[in-house]
Amino acid sequence: MNDALTKNCTNEAQLEKIRRGQELKFRWRDDWPVMEQQILQAGRQAIARYEATRNPQ
Repeated sequence: MNDALTKNCTNEAQLEKIRRGQELKFRWRDDWPVMEQQILQAGRQAIARYEATRNPQ
């Protein structure tokens, strides 16, 4: 799945809004559970990248 939706995601609340918006569009599809997991995974990776750049150690 294209991670353009989640590339600028910075927190879980924002990720949940993205997931919910996509669910409203695509929940009727048979492959929605797979798409949902891909969105969540890409979003969590984006959040981790954001946190790593925000708090370098």
